[in-house]
Amino acid sequence: MKKTFFKLIYAAGAVLVVSTMPSCNTEKLTDLNKNPDAIEYVIPEYSFTAAVLGSGPGENYRALGQGLQYFSSYKEVPATGDKFYNFNGTAGNFNVYTGQWNRLLQLAKQIPGAENVNKRAAVEILRILAFHQQTDLMGDMPYTEAMKGLDVLKPKYDTQKSIYTAMLTELETALKSMDATKPNVFGNADPYFKGDIAKWKKFGYTLMLRLGMRLSDVEPATAKSWVEKAVAGGVMTANSDIAYLKYANVTGQMNPRVNTYIAGDFTSPGGDNVEGSKWSGKFIDHLKNTNDPRLPVISVVWVPSGGSYTANNTPSVQRGMINGSINTKPTDFDTYSEPSLLYIDRGSPIITMGPAEAYLIIAEAAARGWSVGTTAQAAYENGVRAAMAQWALWPSVAPHSGVITTAQVDAYIAANPYPAAGTFAQQLEAISTQKWVSLLGDDYEVYSNWRRTKYPVFNYANWTVGGNKVSYPGNVTAGKMWRRFSLPIAERNVNPDNYFEAIKRQNYSEEQVDLLQGRMWWDVGPGTGQSN
Repeated sequence: MKKTFFKLIYAAGAVLVVSTMPSCNTEKLTDLNKNPDAIEYVIPEYSFTAAVLGSGPGENYRALGQGLQYFSSYKEVPATGDKFYNFNGTAGNFNVYTGQWNRLLQLAKQIPGAENVNKRAAVEILRILAFHQQTDLMGDMPYTEAMKGLDVLKPKYDTQKSIYTAMLTELETALKSMDATKPNVFGNADPYFKGDIAKWKKFGYTLMLRLGMRLSDVEPATAKSWVEKAVAGGVMTANSDIAYLKYANVTGQMNPRVNTYIAGDFTSPGGDNVEGSKWSGKFIDHLKNTNDPRLPVISVVWVPSGGSYTANNTPSVQRGMINGSINTKPTDFDTYSEPSLLYIDRGSPIITMGPAEAYLIIAEAAARGWSVGTTAQAAYENGVRAAMAQWALWPSVAPHSGVITTAQVDAYIAANPYPAAGTFAQQLEAISTQKWVSLLGDDYEVYSNWRRTKYPVFNYANWTVGGNKVSYPGNVTAGKMWRRFSLPIAERNVNPDNYFEAIKRQNYSEEQVDLLQGRMWWDVGPGTGQSN
């Protein structure tokens, strides 16, 4: 009885204490879990700056830098595109959805209203810029049903043809919506153009020009229409129009691509580079044979001198290493050319798009007889001049300077004239080869242009057996350069029906050894772009 009495007393006391306490504020309790240093809402200016910084052209040093014969390596394991020793670097990914596209969609939701029309148009330009590179790598991808969240967990794969149709239409809509009477594009938060609406329109129409020309062989009438429309809209024509990302040789502000070069190969001047890379013979020989004034800007031979190395950028001593020809360190390794300290300066810029590319596309359009307001020769020469001039954006690093004089450019054009009287194939080769040189660093765009035009022609059979040149032994592609990247294998597990439909539609199968020779929708014709 006594125990029961005390239990009642304790219970009553507990009720009294609870009833006299202030009521609990659940919102304040939730606040305890918040990071006071974290931003939990979107700041449009910050998001846009991040989107621009993430919009630079892709670079694939091993698979494409070697495969497009800019670089060569004597080692096997890193020789992805030099000897096609493995498939490293050729697996596509869907990071564009969770990364750039997601960022841009979230940003677009934060800038409604007529006053933000120019900002939304710029966001759309960046979205299409990001996506076209991915479809050009992998072909069919989710597009119309992509980014629908919980509403569509297993999106269908659109055909590349329908993706291109949508991208061009959406790009045109965005460009037509831009209004010079409305506020600019994020002002100083815009790393490209400081908000300049006119320059953003040129950027967008140059992108339209690029995408339109991609259809030149598969749908020439459609290509002609879009290219002419882009030129009429106004594309990049001056170096002040260049969209490029600025960096500085300061911690946290360095060119990430250069950091990769340095860590992966060119840690110190001279000696055995980490992964055994040098400029390729195909690239250096072309620059030497054409007396290209860019050669002493981007290339150097490190000459042993008293226990150290001295840079020599004299054109006559430059020497490239032949792709797929050696697999042990050659005794004359020091005599091969590698990137100059100017080219791999941590404060060097990355060009996203500029007038050099625009003029060279227009030159091809004119050569095809399309109405672009100029001759192919004039556009070609303007493209060369713009490409030469853009090297002045690089910081000078002795003994190199990025400044190429007008006299040097004039001499180059005179020695390497546009083949106006030649066949269309000769003209296309001249234009595409000039793109190969002028768009150095924009690996994915050069890769797409090469697959479309089949120029320049590369030779991948350089291994000598019994006095004959053959493809490197043990290569995984039958000695061929890949024409596509594989779709992410993870898609087989999360979206199997649509994934298998897409790969079947594009004529490749997981049940067979895929040599990555399947072509993009726009990669047509009998040519391959390689001589072996």
